[in-house]
Order: sequence, then structure tokens, then C-alpha cells
Amino acid sequence: MFRLGKYQFESFKYRPGHRANYAVLTEPGSREWGLKYSPTYSYFNEYDVLKKFSHPQIPKRHDAGREELFENDKLVLKEHFIVLEHFEGEDIVEYYKQKGMPDSHEIESLIKYILSVTEPLQYLHKKGYVHTDIKPGHLILDPSTGVIGLIDLELSIKSGELIKGVTIEYASPEQKHMNSLLKDVFDRKGEKAVLKQVNIDGRADLYSIGLILYQVLTGKIRSETSQSPIEINTAIPQRLNKIVMSLLEEDQSNRIPSAEILKEELASV
Repeated sequence: MFRLGKYQFESFKYRPGHRANYAVLTEPGSREWGLKYSPTYSYFNEYDVLKKFSHPQIPKRHDAGREELFENDKLVLKEHFIVLEHFEGEDIVEYYKQKGMPDSHEIESLIKYILSVTEPLQYLHKKGYVHTDIKPGHLILDPSTGVIGLIDLELSIKSGELIKGVTIEYASPEQKHMNSLLKDVFDRKGEKAVLKQVNIDGRADLYSIGLILYQVLTGKIRSETSQSPIEINTAIPQRLNKIVMSLLEEDQSNRIPSAEILKEELASV
């Protein structure tokens, strides 16, 4: 049994590429709350940004801080933590790795899943925020309901702000460009110069959705091939193929412009 401050849990998950360990709380008798913790990374920014949102597919916040972690009453070390609403489900890419490349019937289900994630994205973007770190582990699919939860908003920014970090594998071209420019910036003047060159808005999140859709539909990473999805998986409808390729436009001005438009496009497949 583990205890972090007043919170108890039986076990935790650790996945490479994520900043935190994650556990479902066993006290005070409810499993509706989850706990992320890290010895080095503070969650006060995520705790602060979550108070601005109220959407059923974005986790509610409960608590954050820094406390001692014990395993069977033996002190391990101090950990930063955040307690938030637990979404039961699976990483969408891992889910399809187990099921295999989707056929025409499963593609119908996949479209419904992605339609569900346009809802919190539309909400977030209308609030003037960008998630900026959409990747498979941050889209939690509950197959029993077909609903995807959008989690880990710790790197979220207001549209037009500087990014706070980047997951290169699922980042948009403009995020990669800004990240590259920021490596040589050491003051506010340099930051302002970067913002004049690169603008990050909701279209960055849509590019990441395109990368995930491509990976699920084909079983391949987009950066490893120049093929369109339909060239790899012939079960993909032409219209869906066009949507994916539009999401993956390098120039953000040519990309599907909003989660609302993406929702309309998917609904027409």
C-alpha cells in the first residue's frame, strides 16, 4: 500500500514518455479520483488551468501540493502531486494495437470516438486555450461508452502564447518551429521576436489529432512513410482519407481550421 500525504493507493502505472506516475485512489472509499505524482515536476500550473474549465471530458481538479510518499509505512521521497477526476479507459493507440488495423466496420466506431474528442477540443479552443500536448496517452477511450477523455493539460497555453514544452513525435510543424527558435532565446525580447514569427492556436491540436488518426488507421507512424492512409489500409473511405490528409497539412492555413469543422467533416463520412 502506498500513501502520499492523506491519499492512499494500491499500485501505480508508469509509462515511458510521461512525466508522472499515476494511481487510482482507494481512500476515502471512492475510485473517482486519480493522482499524478513526480519527484521533480510541479503540477500547480495544471491545477490552476483546470479551474478555468468545466466539461465532462476534461478532468475536474481536486487538490495539488507536495508531500512525502510512503510504501508500506516506509518513506520513499517527497513528491509533487495533483489529484483530479479519474477517467476509466485506454490509450486509444494501444487499444487499436490490440485490435489490429481497423476494417470498415471498426472505422465506423473510430469515427465516433474521434467525433467525441472534438467536443472538449471545441470547448477548449473557444475558451481561447490550446492543449499543445495531444498524444495517444492523453486521449483516454472508454470503449463501453465510446467517449474519449482529454487529459494532462499541464502544457496548455492561451492561443498565441509561447509553448511550455513539446512532445516531438506528436507536435505540429509550428510547435516544432517555435521549439527550435526558443532554444536560442534567453530574454523577453527574444520571446517577443519568436511570437512575431510563429503563432500557436487550435490548429496545432488538430494536427496532433491527424497524426493519431493516421497511426490508428494504418498501424504506422506518419514520420516513417509518405503514403496516404488509404494506400496502406484500403478499407478507409476516400472522404476520411481526405480529412486525415487535411489535418496533416504542414501549413496551418491549409489545415482543417477548427474542431467544429472537423466534427462536421467526420459526421459526413
